[in-house]
Amino acid sequence: MSEVVYIQDPIHAAGVERLAAAGHEIIPPEAGPEDPRLARASIYITRTTDLPEALMARAPGLKLIVKHGAGVDNIDIPAATRRGIWVANTPGGNNSTAVAEGAVTLMLAVLRRVREMDALVREDRFGERWKIRLRDLTGAKVGLVGFGRIARVTAKICGAGFGAEVAAYDPMVPADEIRAAGVIPMDLAELMSREVISVHAPLTDGTRNLIGAVELARMPAHGVIVNTSRGGIIDEAALAAALKSNSIGGAGIDVFEHEPPPADHPLFALQNVVLGPHMAGVTEASMKGMALAVAEVIETALAGGRPATLLNPEAR
Repeated sequence: MSEVVYIQDPIHAAGVERLAAAGHEIIPPEAGPEDPRLARASIYITRTTDLPEALMARAPGLKLIVKHGAGVDNIDIPAATRRGIWVANTPGGNNSTAVAEGAVTLMLAVLRRVREMDALVREDRFGERWKIRLRDLTGAKVGLVGFGRIARVTAKICGAGFGAEVAAYDPMVPADEIRAAGVIPMDLAELMSREVISVHAPLTDGTRNLIGAVELARMPAHGVIVNTSRGGIIDEAALAAALKSNSIGGAGIDVFEHEPPPADHPLFALQNVVLGPHMAGVTEASMKGMALAVAEVIETALAGGRPATLLNPEAR
């Protein structure tokens, strides 16, 4: 049966082509949320754009929302459930690997002070290289906040690839399961004393500002913290203060509480931070894989099945 598929944010052409080949009408992302065709949509695909109940109400025939990616903090799932709309996401696969690689990239960029190294060459300050000491990921003590799919890939890269000693904090994962992955379970307070911290938790009421001034103060002076998960988990004001005072060594931040961040964001003025535009997982392979996963979720639901990543089965 042909459906009207509204694509809010751009996805890889492979997914769009698969949906179009099945006979569905595609409303492309350039149409924008004010497009009157939204009223006819029965399927809605989103990446990072917020989907509140007011927007759902503009599509009375909506029956399925698919998140291109894992995090669903931008979707009002309780509202969707009240309206009888299924919500599913597309975690794992190539995206987990891409984000994990992005996290390790930021670790290395901060530890090896890539921004400063580039500036020394471009600004004819080559001789200053002897005044700088870089740090290693090899053999480092790494701490992961959260131990889901992406964190587990990150643990493998850091452990098997760099010989790092990896620990993790995740109250939702049994300690024995963490140990079985070759990782040391720790509480958050102990974990924050490690040399490299990488955040891999969803944004919820329980994780908002999970890492604030108290937690950052537990880090060593040369410590590095990376966030490729969601903005809002690290208190950005506290992080800026810690970086400005050099009480921690540096940070790699790919996500912000408000995206895009304002032009006067305090992190922009600091040299010991590497910033990214929420792109850690945006690679060719991951985008294609997630777009095809979106199409698969839609195919499963339309065939009368229950998608494996369905988040609110009680909606119907």
